[in-house]
Amino acid sequence: TANVALQDQIFSKDLPLLRKIIPDLRFTAAFGRGRYVCPRNLAALASSEPSQQDLLAFLDDELTPNNKAEQEQCAKLKADLDGYRWDGLRDHTSQAIGDDLWRRLSTDKASCLNRNCHYYRECPFFVARREIQEAEVVVANHALVMAALESEAVLPEPKNLLLVLDEGHHLPDVARDALEMSAEITAPWFRLQLDLFCKLVATCMEQF
Repeated sequence: TANVALQDQIFSKDLPLLRKIIPDLRFTAAFGRGRYVCPRNLAALASSEPSQQDLLAFLDDELTPNNKAEQEQCAKLKADLDGYRWDGLRDHTSQAIGDDLWRRLSTDKASCLNRNCHYYRECPFFVARREIQEAEVVVANHALVMAALESEAVLPEPKNLLLVLDEGHHLPDVARDALEMSAEITAPWFRLQLDLFCKLVATCMEQF
């Protein structure tokens, strides 16, 4: 569907109602990596041990809490995650998490340790990705579908996939934004392209 809000509505409200009619229905949702907490970063930011914080500060300044209130908030989030009261999605916690803190709590593909991480088995992101493999219905937003087509194989292979697009009139804009590339046009670049074009025209003239 078009955005995360509509996606979460289908996942959290609509499909649970459908399951009452179809009890065996297996469904899940595919959210982007940046919407999940990184348990390694969370553990670091929730730590109140000075020695551990000193080590983390040496390794990465951003993995230490800015103040006591931030450390206590992260400790509460960690308690919810460890106690299975939170699934690790930013949208599914009652706590208000500022953008700056969430940037440090989450991670991206380049920074993720993947299978080399101590928290890999219980990482909310990878738990969700494993659930996709067993689900019959996967709810995703347009941006994630476009990203999956371009790089990460989040969704099943096309031959095993029936794609149903809600709010499809938004899809062209999303596809353009996801797949577009930009470059600065400089004088040397322009001359190079002009030379290549002239050579192409000359080749066509010779052949035809």
